[in-house]
Amino acid sequence: MTQPITASELAQLLDLHANPLRLFAAQWSNSPDDCVQEAFVQLAAQTFKPEQPLSWLYQVVRRRALNDLRGSKRRTDRERQIARPDLVTSNPADQLMVHEEHQRIQKSLDSLPAESRELIVLRIWSGLKWSEIGELTGCSSSAAQRRFVLALSMMKESLESKCLTKRK
Repeated sequence: MTQPITASELAQLLDLHANPLRLFAAQWSNSPDDCVQEAFVQLAAQTFKPEQPLSWLYQVVRRRALNDLRGSKRRTDRERQIARPDLVTSNPADQLMVHEEHQRIQKSLDSLPAESRELIVLRIWSGLKWSEIGELTGCSSSAAQRRFVLALSMMKESLESKCLTKRK
């Protein structure tokens, strides 16, 4: 633990987690790329490797993004487009359908309270473990899991009500 993080470990973290970290920071910051870059620079400058570098990165990114939010006093451009490469299609009708579905999901996600939205982003798009999410959000892993289930229920209700409204 007294050794700094190696260049290869840093590169691997960057390759695997830069995009989820950007998405996480975008909840609060208009410049999520800067938050992520500063966190990686800070990690590289550490004289010791954190016990859990990924959790450490999320904590630093969160702190920097929240500082941005307080500084700017305005809402941010939150989660970036959540399109998955496996959903890309060349059929224009399918593309429109996928785009509309993404918009519905994004609106539903945006309608959630910040704490609920954070849990969904951390679990689904960032792939963190419950223990990491609990540590990051300041609660137990079981509390994080319960809150996540509640957030998903709220999102499901929102999406279902929009579907019913569209049919009428």
